[in-house]
Amino acid sequence: MKTVMQKVLTFAPVLIAALGLSIGSQAASLVGWGSGFSTNYPPALTNVVAIAAGSGHGLALITNGSVVAWGDNSYSQTNVPASVSNVVAVAAGYYHSLALKSDGTVAAWGRNTYTQTIVPAGLSNVVAIAGGENHSLALKADGTAINWGQYSDGTPNFFTNALPPTMTNMVAIAAGNNHDLMLRGDGTVVTWGQNMFGQTNVPPGTTNVIAIAAGGDDNLVLTADGRLIAWGRNDFFQTNVPAGLTNVAAISAGQDHNLALRGQGTVAAWGSNLTGQTNVPAAISNVVAMAAGKDGSLALTGLGPALLSLTHPLRNQSVFSVSAATVRGRSYRLEFKSALTDQNWTMLPPVPGDGTTKTLTNAAPTSPKRFYRVRQW
Repeated sequence: MKTVMQKVLTFAPVLIAALGLSIGSQAASLVGWGSGFSTNYPPALTNVVAIAAGSGHGLALITNGSVVAWGDNSYSQTNVPASVSNVVAVAAGYYHSLALKSDGTVAAWGRNTYTQTIVPAGLSNVVAIAGGENHSLALKADGTAINWGQYSDGTPNFFTNALPPTMTNMVAIAAGNNHDLMLRGDGTVVTWGQNMFGQTNVPPGTTNVIAIAAGGDDNLVLTADGRLIAWGRNDFFQTNVPAGLTNVAAISAGQDHNLALRGQGTVAAWGSNLTGQTNVPAAISNVVAMAAGKDGSLALTGLGPALLSLTHPLRNQSVFSVSAATVRGRSYRLEFKSALTDQNWTMLPPVPGDGTTKTLTNAAPTSPKRFYRVRQW
């Protein structure tokens, strides 16, 4: 993934390298492959900083905080309301759209058959959003999550239950068709919803997780040591992680296919290819974000990562910390190497941004010299 050196500080016995990673830049461009309206994006779409793909529609967040939508509009999911401005993140359900605003509130539009676009009254201080088939999910700054809409139990019946109060200390969320995946600050994963394909049965030993993605009926997670773990429905081999796939920096899950973004800015894809959704264009490079939809995939490429504002690097006995000025709707991750010649960075669990300065911490660094960087997503 594209990075840029911001500053290097010598801080015995730890050498700190602070880097910023942008989600996009003014030079960013969209690339799509596969089928479905989510890949038929408007020509000359510029200044994109984030993307989302639904069943047949796509969303793009522009640098000025506006949202551009295209594709299937059978439920008005591409009719962005005039009141949707100052947006910092977007998410797409099957036939509905979500936007997170800079004040921590959520806007939703599109299909509402199952109340998936009726945002709970008083919902505020949200730092992340996700859309499922007929439900929506939001992560709050206090580490709790809230859901609305309905889930299918695998029959013609639907259910709507609030997330259990034990689901706390969450730092990331992902929504599948009828299940949800959540990441705790301690690197463990919790699930909720339908389990027809074992998608809520987290495999034993799934720990030290730093990124999550929920597909239609399957899940994909990335661990701190670079492993990819997948489980759930596998009729298109979407849980068969390709052998030798390493240096993964980010993941995305579609209906029946998965995407992995390597650290060097290239994309790997596997699972269903009935509409070419795993045929990654050979020439694609410098990818900074990606989104897997139902039958197609989107990638955002860019040339100019953003600089991060990092302050107060500190080594205190067995703890290293650095402060980062965060933006709501973005996530921040501290990564390290013991030697710059090491192939991969060791990644720590993400910290969701909320507009305040956050402290990123690495407990018990054991090597006499360590190289750190911070990434923004």
